[in-house]
Amino acid sequence: MAYLSGNVIGNLSGKLGNLSARTVNGQTIMAARPSSFNASQSPAVVEVRQKFAVTGSFAKSVLALSTLDETWRKTKTAGISVFNAIFKANFGYSSTEKPTEQNIITPEGFALPITTAAVEADKITATLPALNTASVFGSDEVNLSANALVCYYDPSNEEDEPFKIISLSKEVAAFNFTQSYNLQIDYNVLQEAVATKYQHSILYLIVASKTADGKVVQNSSTYTKLS
Repeated sequence: MAYLSGNVIGNLSGKLGNLSARTVNGQTIMAARPSSFNASQSPAVVEVRQKFAVTGSFAKSVLALSTLDETWRKTKTAGISVFNAIFKANFGYSSTEKPTEQNIITPEGFALPITTAAVEADKITATLPALNTASVFGSDEVNLSANALVCYYDPSNEEDEPFKIISLSKEVAAFNFTQSYNLQIDYNVLQEAVATKYQHSILYLIVASKTADGKVVQNSSTYTKLS
C-alpha cells in the first residue's frame, strides 16, 4: 500500500492495472489488487448469490415504473436507497430460480379487492370493484395509476433465461372510486415476444391514487396471481 501526497493530477479513485486507488481525507491511497479471487462454491453461499441475483432483477423491474418508485421513496427508511428498500423487503421471498408469489411491488397498503384477473398473450386484464369499499379517498385523489409486473418462468426453450419480468402501467384520469372498473393494459411488441417464450407467469398488480398534478397519495398492497 502506498500513500500519495501533493498529487498534481488530482484525487484518484478506481482501478489502474493491478492497482486500486481511493482518496481519504484528500490523500490518495494506492493498493495492489489480489491477483485472483475464488468465490465460495458452498451450497449455502451459492444459494445466497442466486437469491441476490433474482431479487436484484425484481427490484430493477419495480423501479422501472415511476409510480412504484415514488411509493417506495415515500416510505423507505432514511439513509438507504429506494433500490435497497425494495431489495430488503423482497429478498426473503425470492427463490433461487425466480421471484415467488410472496414478492411485493409496494410497501403495505389497502387491500386490493380484485374479483378477476388474467394474464393473456398480449395484455393483462382485471376487474376492480368500487375501491371506496377498500379505503377512504379524499377530494384531492382524482386519478388512478395501475401498475403491474408479470414474471414469466418455465421457458419452452431451455436456452432462454429461467425467468423474465415485464413492467406495465396505466394512468386513468378523473377516476370514479365509487364504481367498478375493468382494467386492461396492453403489451408492446417486445413484451408480446417475451410472453411467447414461457409457459407460466406470476402477476403482481397494485393501484395508487393520485392528485391532479400526479403525486401519489395512497397505494394498495400487492395482488398476485399464478397462471
